[in-house]
Amino acid sequence: MAQKKEAAKPAMANQEFEGLKFEQGLEKLEDILESLENEELSLEESINNYETGVKYYNFCKEKLDALEKKIEILVKNNATGECAPAPYKRDEIEGPRD
Repeated sequence: MAQKKEAAKPAMANQEFEGLKFEQGLEKLEDILESLENEELSLEESINNYETGVKYYNFCKEKLDALEKKIEILVKNNATGECAPAPYKRDEIEGPRD
């Protein structure tokens, strides 16, 4: 029976974020962080806010990763001088993330 409850959680999480834009998710995440930093919350409330914040963080990260795959940059061919689109790869452009 516990397995059925666990299976229902991801569907609930997907519904929670369905139609949510990145900016809205980021704003919600910022609100949660602010409440954790500035409000006097009980331990249980803090943990619940932390868990919710992790969900919003993961949502925002997934959105950014998906958008990153759609971005193309123009790369100049040194031999011909012509530009051609190439997929954006953050590590190649910005270096590895810590």
